[in-house]
Amino acid sequence: MTLKQLEAFYAAATSASFAVAAAQLHLSQSSLSKRIAELEQTLGRTLFDRAGHRSALTAAGKLLLPRARDMLAAADAARAAVGQDDPLQGLCRFGLGELAAMTWLPRFVARCREDFPALQLEPQVDMGQALESRLTSGELDFAVVAGWSSHNAIASHTIAEVRYGWAGAPELLRGRRIITAEVLQDVPVITMPPAAGSTRLFDAWLSANTLAVPRRLVCNNMSAIAGLVRAGIGVSFFPEGWLKPLVERGAVAVLDSDPPLRALHYSFQWRRDDIRPALAALRERVVQVADFSVPHPLW
Repeated sequence: MTLKQLEAFYAAATSASFAVAAAQLHLSQSSLSKRIAELEQTLGRTLFDRAGHRSALTAAGKLLLPRARDMLAAADAARAAVGQDDPLQGLCRFGLGELAAMTWLPRFVARCREDFPALQLEPQVDMGQALESRLTSGELDFAVVAGWSSHNAIASHTIAEVRYGWAGAPELLRGRRIITAEVLQDVPVITMPPAAGSTRLFDAWLSANTLAVPRRLVCNNMSAIAGLVRAGIGVSFFPEGWLKPLVERGAVAVLDSDPPLRALHYSFQWRRDDIRPALAALRERVVQVADFSVPHPLW
């Protein structure tokens, strides 16, 4: 057997499909299938049951999986110990939310381009729950989302926290400076969709304080929400880094709340069975540049 065959088997065994595994290894699906077939021939055992809609591991495949992981990890350790430095290369698909995309994403890409010029980055911007699902299926190499994953297959490493503040158009607030139950009854609240980490944070705040919002507008774009708030359509809550330039322009007024919204923690997430050393290097770069408080100059 060869390491390439084991790599193909491991990717297929830990991804949602052969197509996803092939994309992860930058192979055609036929090339991936050929390597797995060669491994099966070498071992004299069928590793995948291909009879159903989705290929599943056979008993032999389940026995091989942890051993393949150990062998690939040993090969990586050998390269690190005695080999030359091998800069990251190939394609890396990763996911992040809109807030990260509008703050530190350009710095992260620039840093990786400097450190790993042969690495091709492909960012995917989406809601946290959608990103976690794609990470679990193997479509993404890693994701940076709000909160920790509750999925057993996903590991999480906290990298930052973001504090939120309330804001509204001065003409809508009419002198009010505190978020109260009366304000929430009187003024619409504009939020991201339920799958967004900031909305889950807000809903938890409502529940903890026995509050209700009779009128809620949902929008999946934070810049659009800022425009709606500025136009006097409703109030909303923003990361403090986003709120500062809006206040400085006189576009909105800040509102206090008692108690305030809790800080929202962001984590670097990856599949526990993904043993590639590249993930540690990319996580290190994310930690170095992930400042959610500084909006990108274009915003």
